[in-house]
Amino acid sequence: MYRQVFAEYFRGFFRNINSERKALFFSYISIGLMFFWLPQQQGIRYNWLLAIPVVFAVVSGAFHNVSLPFMMYLVPYTKRQREAVIGKLLYVKIVIPLFFAGLCDIAAVFLTEVSIYALILQLATVFCITCLCGMLSDDRRLEKGNAYGGLRDSVGIGMMLCQVGGSAMFAICLYPVSAAAFWVTFLIEMMVMLPFLVVVGKRWKQIRHNFAEYELMDGGFDKNADYH
Repeated sequence: MYRQVFAEYFRGFFRNINSERKALFFSYISIGLMFFWLPQQQGIRYNWLLAIPVVFAVVSGAFHNVSLPFMMYLVPYTKRQREAVIGKLLYVKIVIPLFFAGLCDIAAVFLTEVSIYALILQLATVFCITCLCGMLSDDRRLEKGNAYGGLRDSVGIGMMLCQVGGSAMFAICLYPVSAAAFWVTFLIEMMVMLPFLVVVGKRWKQIRHNFAEYELMDGGFDKNADYH
C-alpha cells in the first residue's frame, strides 16, 4: 500500500497545480527569485540549503488534500481501508519533506559552517508545518469543512500560521543564527504552533474518520452531527 501512497503524494503536485493553490505556489516562486538579488556571499549562498526545505514544506502541504482523490472513493475500499490510506498519506507528507531537509542539511554541513541552532529551527519548522498542513490542508468545497467539526472555523488560522511561519523561517535560515536569536525564535514558534498542533493532533482520528466517508464527497454531511 505504501507504494500507492508514495505515488499518490507525487501525483498531488500535478493534480493540484491548476487549482487555487497555484497562487501560493507562485508566491513562493517570487521568494525564490530573491536568490538572484541576495548578496553573493558564500555563507548566504550555502544557507539557501537550509531555507529551501522550509519553502518545500509549505508548498508540499498546500498541494495535498486530507481527503482522497474522488476516484479512490469509488474503488471497492472499505471505510477502514480508506482511513488507513489517509493515515499513511499523512506519514508520507511528513517524512518526505523531513527527508529532503535532512539531505539539504547534510550538504550544507559539508559545504559551509552551519549553526546547530539553524538546523534545529529548520527541522522543527518543517515538522510543525508538515503535520499541520497534513491534517488541515483541504479545499472546503462540498461542505468538507464540516469534517473538522469544532475546528472548522480555525482551519484557516492553522494554514496561515504555516504560511507566515514558513516565510519567517525562510528568511531566518538565510543568515547565521545566534544562541539568543535561536531561543527567542524557538520559544515563539513553540508557543504559537505547538499548542495548535496538539489540539489538531488530538482530533486527527475523528478528522480522518470523517474524511473516509464516501458521502462527504457529495456534501452529504449531517450538519447536526457532533464532530468534536
